[in-house]
Amino acid sequence: MNCIEARRMVAPFVKKELSEKETEQFLRHIEHCSECMDELDIYFTVYKALDTLDSGTHQEYNFQKMMKEELRAAKRSILIRRTFRIFRRVILVLTELLLVISLYTGIEMKMGEMKPGTFHRAIHSLSAGKKKDTGGITDKEIPEATEKTSETETTKQTEISKQTEISKPTETPEK
Repeated sequence: MNCIEARRMVAPFVKKELSEKETEQFLRHIEHCSECMDELDIYFTVYKALDTLDSGTHQEYNFQKMMKEELRAAKRSILIRRTFRIFRRVILVLTELLLVISLYTGIEMKMGEMKPGTFHRAIHSLSAGKKKDTGGITDKEIPEATEKTSETETTKQTEISKQTEISKPTETPEK
């Protein structure tokens, strides 16, 4: 930003009519340009003095201090908005990640491919190197738990197939 553009923004800045991006550019420029800072100081003093005269209160004011507070407030506002935007993006990314994981798990469950412990192993692999509470299951117990579950499933499937064979009506040959 050059001095001509900055001087055009003095009045809108004092009247708080600049966008966040324009305010940020303006503040960056006047930090390094003493001439534009002087221009802001003069306009701010005149504007605030006329404003106090219009309000009817005749007190002494420190316009320099008021201007510095106004500049600090503008910088703080920009910083808060920027932080909020970053926080919002992080939350959005985390939400999308959780959605993808839940969709993947749902698809596995729907297709019948998910074995107990699959989701647990996925979470465990994400936290590799970090010790987390895994519900009392250690690394050594995960394969054992999966094997036990597979054996149980196999037994159940065998029982179901036996029941279906028993319940099938026997066909009698037609004469």
